[in-house]
Amino acid sequence: MNVLRSSLMLRYATAILVTTALMIWISVNEEGGREALPGQALFWSVAVTAGWLQMILIARGVRASFGEDRWPGWALFAATAIIGAVPITFEVRWLMDTIVAPARGLPPPWLSYLNVTVINLVFCLVQYLLIERWPMFDPQPASTPSETEAGQDQDAPAPTQSARNIPTIGLLSRRPEGLSGVIRYMRMEDHYLRVFTDEGEGLALHRLSDAARDLGGTDGMRVHKSWWVSAAAIDHVRHENRKRTILTRDGTEVPVGRSYEKSLREAGWI
Repeated sequence: MNVLRSSLMLRYATAILVTTALMIWISVNEEGGREALPGQALFWSVAVTAGWLQMILIARGVRASFGEDRWPGWALFAATAIIGAVPITFEVRWLMDTIVAPARGLPPPWLSYLNVTVINLVFCLVQYLLIERWPMFDPQPASTPSETEAGQDQDAPAPTQSARNIPTIGLLSRRPEGLSGVIRYMRMEDHYLRVFTDEGEGLALHRLSDAARDLGGTDGMRVHKSWWVSAAAIDHVRHENRKRTILTRDGTEVPVGRSYEKSLREAGWI
């Protein structure tokens, strides 16, 4: 866990340093001369660092509030950039007026907001695709389930497992260190993937969509944007008020995303 967090922190630190250096270089060239370097260096160091930290919190807040299983990634991506630009616009204008104090004055607020929004889009793109590796375009389940027969009652029986399609930990391209056994289910925890096997559990810096592809052809499938479940781990499926929940043999309750119900129904899981 510490190794994974250290790796993530290193990626963010690298992104902040590279972004800061790039913005300083562009600004100094536009201002024309080394005389502008101290002010621009201070301004962009504070602005970029504060911007990154805020965008990390805003991105996670948007994903949690809007619901990753109810909205496509590109919509959350755009919402993060647009919402995040509001507070950062005021901060950037204050920093420019306090530190840089441009002779020609500040641009209109609406123009500052548009500029910040464009920069936020770049920040979000780097954050999602290069740092956290959060998928923007992955609305459908990525793995192919085995065909099983089950009813569509409120408490549907669990699908049966084929011995040839057992999802072992060794099939994952990125797996928790020291963990082995047969995978029961997997759950996304922010940018980490928690893998549960019959021999324990562990964390890996891996996307669920990639893990589902690794396990394509095994007996499991994605049932939610944040969950993958093995058929052998299911005890029954509960249906209450149009909401379906998978109950595993160890008592874990796994929510079923509405966008995945069609695939589950076609596979005979619900």
